[in-house]
Amino acid sequence: MTEPTDIRSLLTSRSRARVAPRDSSITNKPAPLEVEQEDRESAPKAASQRASEPQPQLSELSSLQTELNSLPQVGKRLAVHLEQNIRVALLKLCDRHELTPEIFIEAALALLEEKPDLVIKAVDDAKVRLAKRKRAGLLRRTIAMAQTVARQF
Repeated sequence: MTEPTDIRSLLTSRSRARVAPRDSSITNKPAPLEVEQEDRESAPKAASQRASEPQPQLSELSSLQTELNSLPQVGKRLAVHLEQNIRVALLKLCDRHELTPEIFIEAALALLEEKPDLVIKAVDDAKVRLAKRKRAGLLRRTIAMAQTVARQF
């Protein structure tokens, strides 16, 4: 039999080899009744093991919980798209100081909150960058539309 040259011909060919049905008798899966019996037998053992393990003191747990509550909570992930050269610079800086980009951005924002004059400069720069990104997006859409029209003719 000859080998198809590409995936499309493989998918569209009607003479694909048939696979034999799976023989489920080979698997070591216990019957449902056996699983229930094992669960019932192991439940008293697990309870006795938990009782024999040393329990942490409630005061220790509450102090750990209090400390955890005093620390900042992490929010949901945020996908950030950066200019290529800025992304490379950020990753190099973070690698050099053994930080993650997320932690560095958090620290930078915390610093900006303390310095209102830097916030104004950063926002002005951000507005310029936003205008450039919007222009780039408009140009990409225009080029794509022109290429689509050119293909039709």
